[in-house]
Amino acid sequence: MALRRNTPALVILFALFGALVIIPMSTGFFIDYWWFREIGFDVLFTRTLTTRLLLFAGVAVVTALLVQVNLAFAQRGVVPDSMRLQLGATDRHVDLTAGVRNFTRPASIGTGVIFGLGANVLWDVVLQALNATPFGVVDPVFSRDIGFYVFTLPAVSALLSVFTSLTTLILIMTGVVYFLRGDIVLAPRRLRIEPLAGMHLAILLAL
Repeated sequence: MALRRNTPALVILFALFGALVIIPMSTGFFIDYWWFREIGFDVLFTRTLTTRLLLFAGVAVVTALLVQVNLAFAQRGVVPDSMRLQLGATDRHVDLTAGVRNFTRPASIGTGVIFGLGANVLWDVVLQALNATPFGVVDPVFSRDIGFYVFTLPAVSALLSVFTSLTTLILIMTGVVYFLRGDIVLAPRRLRIEPLAGMHLAILLAL
């Protein structure tokens, strides 16, 4: 019954979304495609679009899987000392540890989408690396072709930047999970960390 009552509102929302977002985006897409086809560079348009889609999908899936695996590993086994939050002066408590478990999958998907959108703008760097052309001139220090610094090195730098950002984010998220589980305890003048949690965090920190 509630769904039927809200049906007109949902229809209106989808119509507004289509009118304000989908239609302008699709219009710009077809205009660009027709313009590239008219000048004989439709292959360039489709290759750029395919590269951007593959970049988004690949980085999003890999990121989501890495976040999911690390957070799931951090939540294995029995919780030694779950953290509970008291609501005001009442006797009601909120189990933060259980809440984090329910938040794992949405966090993984959200992080994957964010990193996928971030990597999507690197399409030109990727295409330059895939279509690198040697200059025929070698630098006197490392004996590498100049084309390496123009085409390949920016892609390597971007890959390392994405990897470092992702690993740092996973380290922070995993540390929060271990803290809420009680595997990390902040005691006066000392810090107690469970051995497996410490090993996991140390590996992420080393990466």
